[in-house]
Amino acid sequence: MTHYFITSQLDNDTSAIELAEIKRLHLFDDLEQPAFIVTRNDSHHATRTWADLGVANRVINLFRYFQGVGNRPQPAPDTATVIKQLSTIQIDHNLGLVDGKPRIKVIQTNDQIDYVDYCDQWGFTDRRDFYEDNHLSYSEYFDDSGRLNTRVYYDLSAHVVMIFRYHGGPDNQPILSLIMLTHNHRHLQFDDIDHLMAYFLDCLAAKDPDPRFYCDREDIAVIPFQLMAQPAKHYVILHSTFTQTAKRDGAFYPYIEMVAKMSDRLTGIISSTTAEAVDVQARIPDIPSYTVPVSYLPDAQFAKTIDFNNRRPGQLIAVARVTKMKQLDHIINITLQLHQQLPFVDLKIYGYEDSTSDPKTVGHLHQLITDNQAESYIHFCGYVKDLTPVYKQADLLALTSQFEGFSMAVLEALGHGCPVVSYDINYGPGEMIQNGVNGQLITPDDEQAMYAIIKQLLLDQDRLRTYSQQTLIPMKRFSATAVASDWLKVINDGG
Repeated sequence: MTHYFITSQLDNDTSAIELAEIKRLHLFDDLEQPAFIVTRNDSHHATRTWADLGVANRVINLFRYFQGVGNRPQPAPDTATVIKQLSTIQIDHNLGLVDGKPRIKVIQTNDQIDYVDYCDQWGFTDRRDFYEDNHLSYSEYFDDSGRLNTRVYYDLSAHVVMIFRYHGGPDNQPILSLIMLTHNHRHLQFDDIDHLMAYFLDCLAAKDPDPRFYCDREDIAVIPFQLMAQPAKHYVILHSTFTQTAKRDGAFYPYIEMVAKMSDRLTGIISSTTAEAVDVQARIPDIPSYTVPVSYLPDAQFAKTIDFNNRRPGQLIAVARVTKMKQLDHIINITLQLHQQLPFVDLKIYGYEDSTSDPKTVGHLHQLITDNQAESYIHFCGYVKDLTPVYKQADLLALTSQFEGFSMAVLEALGHGCPVVSYDINYGPGEMIQNGVNGQLITPDDEQAMYAIIKQLLLDQDRLRTYSQQTLIPMKRFSATAVASDWLKVINDGG
């Protein structure tokens, strides 16, 4: 039996989903259950990232699998030697000239080749070769308008193993039209990445008598699950709400609509909270529903003494991606009100700013701070990989989302003795926060009620100290031991 946790990619700005997968690997190690993370996307220099994350031998990537490349960085040939072998054109200082015109450009990172551009006689980039540890990994070819038309992947001997063909689409964007793969002495064709992914998963399944696949991102694995030919057990893990309103009777998200019709393919649906698992079972009764928190607190954390003395009075934090759904304007407005009476109040917001997907919200929030001249006490701090010091110093975490699938921030804050004031939304906060014990739950979207509660707490440090010392009382459900037990139920139910 082997367990495969499927996602898109592990990169330098690892998201909560992939961090949860890494923690799950450690939990499965403790359970003596063989497990790997499976990634679909090709990420440049991914092996270095995997090594940095401590999972260098635990990731199986679709592209590297067919390239026959291991999941650890390869021994790198000498850079100068590789550059000399690139072309008959002499290359000096990473530039090859013909009649004074650039024909080859070598771009290096950390003293290794990152990519090489080959230009035609008119100066247009015709081909770009990408390297991993000074080994040729793949090439991109461009048409006269600079649009990608072909991507070619190689094995370590520089033999072609995959070809991706593209044709023009709207706004000059390349559209994938055909994938050609040479594998096991066969020449195969696929119309899209989903069909290639299904074949890849079939290859993994064929090597194991009892393969278990867990989809952590529905857009990556749900369709491939439908297309697979090999027998296997399939699970979908919900990291967000399963309906668009976070209510049982809400409209399904598109991929959940597919999931609901896959009773012949799915072994189970796994939710992070009991409330969502109950709602999922009610809406999708033909597929078993399980509750397994997406993350957990180490058992040793429950034995630690919470030190309240290092906390900075008035330090509020919010940990959320900067999108409309997180309603960060609520906590910003609350902080603006608080600062008028409590000038020591300070708010720090941690999380990605989605300026590409939600520029209106990002711009609005920054403008809100500027208009109120609040830059000295309201700060966007960006993504921070380890927030432990932040949780240990803050007075309170505020959660103002419209809804959540779980909320890793609430789990982590409480785990480090930081009380939480949150809207009582679906799903998650209500299963971790106990009113008057480790925080407060507020009627959703009631800014004034949240303002009043936060003000009371900031003015009553003794009460905050009590909350801080009691943060873990309702959290045994989220200990490593408890979550391991939840996983064993899923594994044993699967046969």
